Amino acid sequence: MKSLRHFLLSLILALIFYPIFNWKVLFIFVGGVLIDIDHYLWYLYKYKKFNVFHAYKFYIDKINEKREHENIGILLILHTIEFLLLIGILSFYSETILLIAIGLVFHYILDLTYIHSVLGRLIANPSIILWIIKNKNQRKQGFLGFKNL
Repeated sequence: MKSLRHFLLSLILALIFYPIFNWKVLFIFVGGVLIDIDHYLWYLYKYKKFNVFHAYKFYIDKINEKREHENIGILLILHTIEFLLLIGILSFYSETILLIAIGLVFHYILDLTYIHSVLGRLIANPSIILWIIKNKNQRKQGFLGFKNL
């Protein structure tokens, strides 16, 4: 999903929570929008290019060209169940992290809805542990399923 949609929908969510949390609703944007920084981190890891604008264009081009399926198998560390659990636990101890968690859950719901409608699946890689296991098994099988000698 495009960042602008995340921003606008997080803005609506922040306005709903404003009477309760005042200016602290800005932390909803951390969870609702800025959490997508992991897309840039993956781009940086994969392509070794530091230009944020090129990374953004890279992902927008995939969306515009209906090539979202190419993101299957990448690890977006801030979009994993482990990160959600960590934020969920920490949200019991901090109002700031609670607001980040609210934005994060909202972001996840938007992503899940979008990914399911476009790709017919729920998420690219829901777990760091599963991603590591999957990639470890693929390396063991080697090229075209033949074991490396």
